[in-house]
Amino acid sequence: MAPRLPRHYMGDIYSEYPDNDTMKTIQLCADGLSYPGFGDRHVLLQWENGPSKEGGSVIQIIQLSGMPGNYAYYAPFAKAGLDGALTTHTFISLGQFTRAQRDRILELANAVVFERTSVVNSCRTWTRDLLMAMVDEGLLERSLFEEIDETIPLLKRQAEV
Repeated sequence: MAPRLPRHYMGDIYSEYPDNDTMKTIQLCADGLSYPGFGDRHVLLQWENGPSKEGGSVIQIIQLSGMPGNYAYYAPFAKAGLDGALTTHTFISLGQFTRAQRDRILELANAVVFERTSVVNSCRTWTRDLLMAMVDEGLLERSLFEEIDETIPLLKRQAEV
């Protein structure tokens, strides 16, 4: 499914703070400091696009947003960083990436197949597929993928109902 361009969706500020050509660290961010073993856990990829006019950071996000039965992928998307997130979320660095590599990751994200109305596959499934595509392209080490999969954990794709 092709991404839908955000119309100021969820506070999108990408047009004001677009990506640039500098090397940037991409992180995987997962809701909470650990996974209790039940329920959902939102995950996304992010990098900093720079400081906002107010002095905080602006982060660009790659995520499958929504909830079971109503998912969507919006790109490009950026929002003001949440200062408190560092103490309440899990962050795993994927490494330093060039602008061309980040653009390729956005292309890979756009190519991940998902069912908008899925009630069995979630953002953790979608992110797993994206990270595996990054492994296949040589953008991510398999050992790091395995560490992420164990830590988060990511979900394997299941047949739709």
